Amino acid sequence: MFSIKKKLDKALKCAIDNDRFKSYRVIIHCNSLLSNVEHKIRANRGDFICKIEDINCICAIISSRQILRLIETPEISFITFDDFAHLCSNIIATPSKINPDFVNPSKYTGTGIGIGIIDSGVYPHPDLLAPSKRIIKFIDIVNNLNYPYDDNGQGTIINGLISGNGNSSKGNHAGIAPKSNLYNIKAFNSIGKAYISNVFYALSTLLRESNEFNIKVICLPFEIYTEDDFIISMFKKLFEKAISLNIAIIVPSGSNGNFKSSIRGFASLDSCITVGGLDTTGRTIKPYAFSSTGPCGKLTKPDLSAACVNICSLSSDINYISEINGVKRYPTKLSNYYATCTGTSCACAYISGVCSLLFEKDPNLRYKDILSLLKASSDLLSFPKWQQGEGILDLNKLLC
Repeated sequence: MFSIKKKLDKALKCAIDNDRFKSYRVIIHCNSLLSNVEHKIRANRGDFICKIEDINCICAIISSRQILRLIETPEISFITFDDFAHLCSNIIATPSKINPDFVNPSKYTGTGIGIGIIDSGVYPHPDLLAPSKRIIKFIDIVNNLNYPYDDNGQGTIINGLISGNGNSSKGNHAGIAPKSNLYNIKAFNSIGKAYISNVFYALSTLLRESNEFNIKVICLPFEIYTEDDFIISMFKKLFEKAISLNIAIIVPSGSNGNFKSSIRGFASLDSCITVGGLDTTGRTIKPYAFSSTGPCGKLTKPDLSAACVNICSLSSDINYISEINGVKRYPTKLSNYYATCTGTSCACAYISGVCSLLFEKDPNLRYKDILSLLKASSDLLSFPKWQQGEGILDLNKLLC
């Protein structure tokens, strides 16, 4: 019985022992065929959500009795709560000035490079649609709609910072890689939360379809607060698969505050490029007050930093619904085409776009090459390394 109970996460075991909930949304890690476990869940009238074959996991909503039955079977190795991921930005409706820190001085535009984005969706903004459409695919795993929309706003901000062409501003608010292709998966709801299982499913989907859409970069502009070893190990496994496919995973350092070792979750892994936030709005550059920092054991994190305060990008109509009863609806004209955003998600988006420029310049680059080039082309600022990593990127040094 002791070994069986070890198959349960401690918090989940405590909740079951105290009969806290009627049902539980859980992530189930399996030793054998997922189909067998899926069959057992459905046969016992559990609510099967999804399976993520890359990490041998299933997400389901089941009762405590079903959980206790499952852990008795040899197919199950571990069951934990399905926790949340959180977006890390703050959007202001009023547009700001041009982003001088995000100007691309090179001849590269990200042409032909696919970038996967897991966020709150994307609004069909004219800067992403004309003269050519850069949203190459959209999947909604929150509300299961077929056409692009964004009921939070951050997803559209991120898309614009990467691949907006500035059409609505005479080029003033163009993204860093305006000819890159965007594969969006909406995993986050209108209040900026996503189940971690949905993030796993979205990430696995991008990896599976990476060859078809030439995805070389995956932008994950969100954070998790948990230090659950199992959850982090599953992110590590997916990140390492991305590296094996020659895909760079870019993540923000997070928003826990600018004090030592505040980075949490997957941002501390060595299999992703972690980007810290800088406040470049004053006379001197300083750390963004809420940017999470390292060090993370012997690992230097963040890897580098970028501007993330009062960043101008694409606005969205968060009340727009892209379809009703399966019929596509077209958006009305926006009153403001641009909005201002603050948060390490913006820094993450910028470096994601920069990585697409590197892959355009040299398609044979590997993950370690990308990371080394970014670090070698960054300049240290006048504050501790644990707040900034290798410092702020010099695009001229990197690309010109």
